[in-house]
Amino acid sequence: MITDESLNDDRSSVSSSHSSASGDLDMRQYSPLIDSSNSLAVERDEFITDRSREEDRQDPFYKKYTERMRWFDVLNHERTSEISVILNRQAGNIPGSVFESTMKLPADMSVPKMERRLWKSLESDFELVYVAQSCLSWEALHHQYRKVEALASSSSQNGVFYDNVAGEFQKFQVLLERFMEDEMCESGKRNWNYVRARFSLRSLLQVPVVSGFYEQENEEIKREAINVKEVMEAIERSMLAYWEFIKTDGRKTWRKSMMRSSLWTWPTVENPRDLWLQADLTRKLKRKELWLKESPGKLRRWLRREVEPTLEDQSQKKEMLFTMIDLKLVSRVLQMSVLSTAQLKWCQEKLDDIAFTEGKIARACTGGPLFPP
Repeated sequence: MITDESLNDDRSSVSSSHSSASGDLDMRQYSPLIDSSNSLAVERDEFITDRSREEDRQDPFYKKYTERMRWFDVLNHERTSEISVILNRQAGNIPGSVFESTMKLPADMSVPKMERRLWKSLESDFELVYVAQSCLSWEALHHQYRKVEALASSSSQNGVFYDNVAGEFQKFQVLLERFMEDEMCESGKRNWNYVRARFSLRSLLQVPVVSGFYEQENEEIKREAINVKEVMEAIERSMLAYWEFIKTDGRKTWRKSMMRSSLWTWPTVENPRDLWLQADLTRKLKRKELWLKESPGKLRRWLRREVEPTLEDQSQKKEMLFTMIDLKLVSRVLQMSVLSTAQLKWCQEKLDDIAFTEGKIARACTGGPLFPP
């Protein structure tokens, strides 16, 4: 369950974050310069795509999500292959680890200008992969939760799942938690740590499909039945793990490390006409972060009350968590080194969907577009 303890200390961290190719390519065709163990990891992950194909036909949103995630996987693969070729040519041999070598990319002015531009472009693309897949997976996670929530509130109160949906979301949660544990022992920015992990294990941050629902138990199906409530609780735990995942991104001193580099520039827009939109979104984000940080006393009491919470209280707790995540993601997108018009429009829709009325959070349930490629 989404509890008081999981939310009460997290409101201020939202505002701190702001200050502080083609999909048709076969992802198994990895560069021979990369460690061959990666291909085995990819084969282990193929079940994700195979298992969800049938469900994709029934859920257009999830189908589009998987296609968009794969698009960024292809981009990650292509850029990693390019780096391996460049490093191989420079060093005269095959590097033991492409990503370890990339972490030590030269940033001083002695490096030729064209080469600095190339590294900067590659770093920008890796950042895009991380930010985009983080946003996509939250949108899919939220969609799956609303989907199960609708089933739980429908007339089919005896509905069950026969696919191991709760188990799949538990795996999603465990992979995120292991990634964060491993990252504590690693140096470097979240971008590099994530694309390296995702390159080796595509199930990382890949939201499971919700399938196998029946309105009542079917004795002919020889699999364990899981009730809707258990699945909802598994998704809620995944959401809390995801919240910790994006919060720890703020703890990585990526901004400080970038400022030490001569390659540092403030976030730029591809189209100069978008400068006013970028500034306007930044102002809107600050206002909404401030409201969430200094929320009215009534909302604070809801989070701290010791009496049995009402349905409205529970709903507001969930909406607060969802709002904190949305604002955190918008903040991270606006901090990207390069911003496209489509990405700014995505941020605009996210912010427009969040409103505060009479001391309460009011979120539009439009769903909005998926993060653009």
